[in-house]
Amino acid sequence: MSDSTRYIVLLEKILSLLKNAKLEYLKASDEGNHAQDKRYLNLQSTLRNRCFQDIAQLLRSLNVAVNNLDTNRLNFEQIVVSSLKKTNHSHLHKCVEYDTKLLVLYNEALSIKPSLELENHRDRIIESISENTYFLEKAGIVLES
Repeated sequence: MSDSTRYIVLLEKILSLLKNAKLEYLKASDEGNHAQDKRYLNLQSTLRNRCFQDIAQLLRSLNVAVNNLDTNRLNFEQIVVSSLKKTNHSHLHKCVEYDTKLLVLYNEALSIKPSLELENHRDRIIESISENTYFLEKAGIVLES
């Protein structure tokens, strides 16, 4: 696979994860008890949405039809089913998992084609992982590395 094709595939994967992370941050916000925590989680959701829009624009500039991607359509049935499932982890824990996966994809994309915009996204996600890990550890939840 050529580097340009691999780069586009990575950006599409990033889009999908950003969409899922955004929804997970919204769920975590609903789960939160304090207004300050809810604001922080909603801000993180908004950040993921902005990153999603930036990546979608980047794909359009590479002549990729973003309208045809599954990430553009929300699967409400899947969202409802996934929110009804009982899990052993909090939504914030899932946010950290999504952000960790995003970090790997961003690093891989940056190794193919350096971009200031992607570096800014990555840096914000690194900050978010650090803050969320602190909140989880404060709550007594230990993350597996």
